[in-house]
Amino acid sequence: MLEGFLARLAASSERDRFVLKGGVLLAAFGSRRPTKDIDLAALETANDVDTVRALVADVAATVLPEDDGIEFLPETARAEAIREDDEYQGVRVHVDARLATARLPFHVDVNVGDPIWPPPSDVAVPRLLGGEPITLSGHPIHMVYAEKIVTAVQRGLANTRWRDFGDVWSLSRNHAVHADDVIRAVDVVARYRKATLHPLADVLDGFAPLAQARWSRWLRGSGSPHLPADIAPVLDDAVAFADPVLTRQAAGLAWDPAESVWHELGSLTPALMRAASSTSRTNVAF
Repeated sequence: MLEGFLARLAASSERDRFVLKGGVLLAAFGSRRPTKDIDLAALETANDVDTVRALVADVAATVLPEDDGIEFLPETARAEAIREDDEYQGVRVHVDARLATARLPFHVDVNVGDPIWPPPSDVAVPRLLGGEPITLSGHPIHMVYAEKIVTAVQRGLANTRWRDFGDVWSLSRNHAVHADDVIRAVDVVARYRKATLHPLADVLDGFAPLAQARWSRWLRGSGSPHLPADIAPVLDDAVAFADPVLTRQAAGLAWDPAESVWHELGSLTPALMRAASSTSRTNVAF
């Protein structure tokens, strides 16, 4: 169902209006995790329920060159504001779909207005059953890190977004990035949210024993068996990645996923240097 909607988005006239983010995007970075919905950011779009509902319905109505067996029913599209902690977060659009004789519910969460830096670029989302990946616009990995790091700082000991910690743990083991890009992305997010930044080591001091039982419960239903059963090393790794960014001590360095440490650029292997450079957008203004 998710792939069917993404394929229609990639083929639709609204392709450039939406940017993929959230759990589905992680598949493009080799860190797929189970998710039941699609998260998108909308560009140059009015921040109201009716506008977003109409755009999603247009995507659902897109006809693919080759039939995939799924029929989305755009006339069933209905939308509601997403609110969290009494703050407006975006729009959730529900659309029914038909697969053979089954009628299936589906929804898309759309955020409007949040900044994206570096600018979005095309990502290739692999299909679960193989075949050509789905190529569409996606959040850069720096922004993925930035949103999760700033959220962790803001929520502190009240944080229950276990998937964020798991995502940082998984991504940081597979991707080299330039610290300067992550620092800038964190600054963009923090400025937009009016967040005051502090080291995670301070914010999460004493969190591991408080969070262990809830982490274990989440992990059992997460479909992420690769994550450690003990939350302490997950938090330690998040601190190791995030704090040199938050304190700017990592400025000019690059992340080495093999050793989970920030290194001088010249100390990375040629392959890691190419990987870090391929995600660098430091020359892009905002």
